[in-house]
Parts: sequence; C-alpha cells; structure tokens
Amino acid sequence: MAVKGDFSSKDSRVQIFETDKEAFYTTAAQITELIDAGLTKNSVSNVIIAAGNSISQTLEFLRLEDANWRNVNWFLADERCVAHGDPRRNDLQIIKILKSSLGENHGRVFSTDALLSPKEAAIHYASRIRQIDMFDFCLLGMGNDGHVASLLPNHAALESDQICCEISDSPNPPAERITLTFNVFCQIKNRILITTGPGKTNATTDYINNLSSPVRRYDPTKIFADKAAYA
Repeated sequence: MAVKGDFSSKDSRVQIFETDKEAFYTTAAQITELIDAGLTKNSVSNVIIAAGNSISQTLEFLRLEDANWRNVNWFLADERCVAHGDPRRNDLQIIKILKSSLGENHGRVFSTDALLSPKEAAIHYASRIRQIDMFDFCLLGMGNDGHVASLLPNHAALESDQICCEISDSPNPPAERITLTFNVFCQIKNRILITTGPGKTNATTDYINNLSSPVRRYDPTKIFADKAAYA
C-alpha cells in the first residue's frame, strides 16, 4: 500500500489538540460515530482495538446513551501470553474500562485463548478474525519505541503474511505476545491512531520520516494527538 503524505502536523489526516484529554474525547467521539453507523447497517459492529494508556483514556469518554453498545464486538489487536485472570492481559484491561464507562451492556470482548500454546492460540484467533466480513474501524495506540499492537520496529513480523502471529522477543515483559498483523489492519477502511504525551515525540518524528516504521506500515486514515507528542 502506497502511503501519501508524511503524517506531519501539516498532513490533513492529523489532528493535534492542546491537551491529551481533548485528543481522547475526539477519538471517542469518532469511534462512537463509526460504531453507530455500523449498527445502522448491520445487527452488530465489529471493531479492533489495542490496549494501553491512550486507548483506556479514550474509552473513558464513551457514553452509554450514544450507541447500542451491547451489539459491539471488541476484538483485541494483540494479547500477552499469560494465564486467564492475569492482570497483565489486555482483554481484562479493556473489559474493566468498558464496564466503568458503559456498564454491563458494553458488548463482548474477544482475545486469544490462554489455555492454548501461543502457536495454537494464534491459529485459533486467526480463524475467528477470518469469519468477520467487515470491521468498522481499527484503533491503535503507539508505544514510546514506535510499536503498534505488538508489531515492533524492524521486526520480522512487520512483513508477516499471516492474519495473526506469535512474538517471542518483546522487549517489554512478558516477551511472548500474539498480534494481528498489517495483513488484517490494512484491509480495514477506518484505521485510527491515538498518541499523546512527550514520551512519544521521538516515535512521532520517526514515523514522519521513516517509511518502514510500524505507523507508516499501518497507514492510519486518522491520527489524533496532542501538542506534546508533536513537539
């Protein structure tokens, strides 16, 4: 996929806000609009989201009255290979924040099966993803090193032709992860990135200038950021 533009502050796909809260609020409004539009066309809305601080703070701005959330299927973009119930699991983080903002009718959260080996879990999750005709959006954050989901800079997984693959060498523990790939993300029409804070400035500079960075490979249709991330 050819990427036009550089995602600099002058790129029309980039919206930069004075504060991180403004960025989170606007991102929440954007995904609510996409979910509501999806539910108008279909009985359910299927979406892909990552975990992490920026995603959690975005989900805090969702409002119960704005959509029929019980019909939303939230698919995790990546997961840590730890036991069910381990607080490090991404699905538990997302369930907790959705229950806080939307209550029990927040929809269903799907992730990889911790009872399977990483290889088996990746295959099983890929088969579930393959059954979805369309995702209304994909929402990812970005790590300080520039990774999205569990797709790390200069990692072989960036070139994966699989739907879902294993990562055994994540620099942040636990080392074992399972992640969806660009083979999935780049087929989704609405690809959103939320990134905030001064810790992201180096990674932001990198994706503006580096064609092979994970963000450039993701090719977001919208980037919501605060001034600190683009300083």
